[in-house]
Parts: sequence; C-alpha cells; structure tokens
Amino acid sequence: MESASTLRDLKGLETARRGRLGRRAGLGILILLPALSFLGIYGPSERTEATQDGPMKLNLTYGSVVRSGEAVPMEITVTSTEGFEGPVTVVFEKEVFDRFDFQNWFPNPSSEVGEGAFVVYEFDPPEGDVLDVSLDARVAPTQWGGRDEYALWVEVDGQPTLRTDYTVWVIP
Repeated sequence: MESASTLRDLKGLETARRGRLGRRAGLGILILLPALSFLGIYGPSERTEATQDGPMKLNLTYGSVVRSGEAVPMEITVTSTEGFEGPVTVVFEKEVFDRFDFQNWFPNPSSEVGEGAFVVYEFDPPEGDVLDVSLDARVAPTQWGGRDEYALWVEVDGQPTLRTDYTVWVIP
C-alpha cells in the first residue's frame, strides 16, 4: 500500500527561497516603476540647445522626451545684436512633421515653402533684436516610441548661418 503523505511532492527549502526571492523582486519592480514615474523620471522633459555665430544667436527649446498625443514645447529664439534688416528664415527638416502635428505658430510665418527634404519658413523682421517663435505642437497620435535626430537652422541672405541639432525620444 502506498503512503498517503502530503509532503512527498514538496520541492525543498532552496526552491522555496528562490520562489520567495523572485516574488519579492517582482513586487519591488511593480512598486519601483510607478514610484519613478511619480518622481518624473519617465515623464516628458524639455531641453534647450544654443548656437552662436558672430552677432547672431539661436536658442531652441524643445521636448526631448515626449509621449504620443501629448503637447510638446517648441520655442525658437533668434537674437541679433545688430537687429534684423530683412526677413528671418528658419529651415526645418521635413521628417519632423512626420513625428509632430504642428497646430499653430506665434507669430505666424509670412511664407512657407517646401524644398525637397526641408520646409522653409520666413518670418517678418521683428522690432528690436529678438525674434521669438513659439509652436503649438503635439506628438502625432500614431507614434509609439523611438529616437529621432533632427536639425534646424536659420538662414541669412540664403546662407545657413546658425544650425542646431536636436534629439527627441518618444516613449510609449
């Protein structure tokens, strides 16, 4: 006759310890991820890139870590200690418009032209020595993650004068 012991199929003390350790590690991860999110580690963040050439300076403030469907800060500031005699031309790579939905500009450009892989915006010269352009943009709703590098530059008399490269991470 076989034994009716209920202890026969038990694994052992070492197996129980590994199981307990695995459960604790899993619980720790489940607590850690929301805690880091609460502290803003995984949230959207912005960054400023600056470049200068002689009397002109370009500052680009943009969302460096963004999420699909959320608003993205983007502000372009062009400063010239000599003022602006003519229009200010800002050139974007066309790819940036695949990633972001631009809703509105302030101020609005006086002209917009697509030139191959680039979109060229011309702004009327500002009064004074600072042109400040704000863009109301959102990450396109169908963007589920990735890292993209873009460039933006300012042209004076048809020549690229100020250029900045920037990287955007879209997180799910």
